[in-house]
Amino acid sequence: MLSRLGLVLTLCLFPAFSQALEITQRPDLAPRLEALRSLYSSNWTPEPGQVSQYTVFHLSGPIVPGDTERVKAALETTWGKYIVLESPGGNFLEGIALGGYISSIMENQDPDIYGVFVLKDGPCLSACALAVALSTSTRDISEDMDYRYIEHGAELGFHMGILPEEKATQAVEARQMMNLTYDITQAYASLIMGGVAPPILLAEALEHRTSASFFTLRGGIRTHAMRLTPVGPPYMARAVDTAGLSTTALEAMCYTAFAAEPTIHKSFVDYEWGQLDLGGYSTPTLPIEDFAAQLGARRIAASHNGAAHCLVELRDDGSVGLDILPGPPPCTARDSAWCAVSGDRRLPDASVALLADAMGCSSGRLTRDAAFWGSDLSGVMHEPYPKTMERPVASGVNMRDAPGMGGARIGSVAAGDTVTIEECTLVDGPQGVWMKVRAGGTSGWVSARFLDATQTVYLRPFRDGP
Repeated sequence: MLSRLGLVLTLCLFPAFSQALEITQRPDLAPRLEALRSLYSSNWTPEPGQVSQYTVFHLSGPIVPGDTERVKAALETTWGKYIVLESPGGNFLEGIALGGYISSIMENQDPDIYGVFVLKDGPCLSACALAVALSTSTRDISEDMDYRYIEHGAELGFHMGILPEEKATQAVEARQMMNLTYDITQAYASLIMGGVAPPILLAEALEHRTSASFFTLRGGIRTHAMRLTPVGPPYMARAVDTAGLSTTALEAMCYTAFAAEPTIHKSFVDYEWGQLDLGGYSTPTLPIEDFAAQLGARRIAASHNGAAHCLVELRDDGSVGLDILPGPPPCTARDSAWCAVSGDRRLPDASVALLADAMGCSSGRLTRDAAFWGSDLSGVMHEPYPKTMERPVASGVNMRDAPGMGGARIGSVAAGDTVTIEECTLVDGPQGVWMKVRAGGTSGWVSARFLDATQTVYLRPFRDGP
């Protein structure tokens, strides 16, 4: 007969799963992992063959008591491995133990786990999500590194441990129920205290208290803001090109990167007044190449309300690098928010994914359901866009019959015109992000970087990822 504690754990931590985690070696996944790229950082930029020389372990199925010891026995048979996790959930305490075991390896001086992945093939929910969140080291986090990779389109779902609906009326011992709740909350709190996750992760998890309700991260910009590493196809990770890139689009990318950057501590004021052009200066709307030439530098910086600064480099190959660093910039702005800086450290790419977020096309979908970035401090509030979305045109641009430079020209819109946004998409090309707009009775596609992002830059999509 189950003890009362055993009954509580059985009811609270997982539905009636009979099978345990299936642990398999999957060399066939190595090329797929190598094809992925970091979308907002430089954490995952593998070389060809980097993964295939090691062992890829695939852990799938429900998490049940004893799984951590089984995983430990399997992983210790090889040196050098990657882990792919896929699970509908299970025993929370076992999930915490599994994450703690992986974390203990990552904390070693010479760790041999080189990445923990959640792919879009199947979800990683409940106890699985908590295991992934715990699977890092405070040392790596302090050095702005992360080895937990969430594929664009995956499902990483967090919630609190609860009774399944059909068991909710059964009597359980209050002391044991409280202890269980404390254990789960302590696991979330340890992530916060170690700087592994922001406090909003616990707040979001507490909002989801049924077996089917989750705070879900899908490898989009909010996954990055939760201090995990979104990865996706190379066309989303590629650096944007300077061609047609205006100062308006650049500043939108800077603010979006600033708002989402997990290493920068921000107040509500910083979220609300952290735009680059609100410091007493105004930056003219110019092609970024012309603007940099005026400043006489290929590396420039601007302040985000003193909390951080956006550092940008224009590379000789036409690509753009961008990084957000704490504190004011190491230069003095005079006639604009920007000033010239020196340095030769290669910055992370200003990615197509970042440009899409800044222009209101997160993950290639028009952002209609949004929340103010600062609500991570004050409580999440929906801020849905109006059904008709209008946007000023920052600089003149051709309108095409299909997204991409290969689309036939069907007209143009001039700087200062207002267009109605109908939809958007991402393409594999130097322009990256395209908006379908209507102007003067004609609908067509324009490169998003030519539009003004003032209306979208403060808002993040309420649904993360695709």
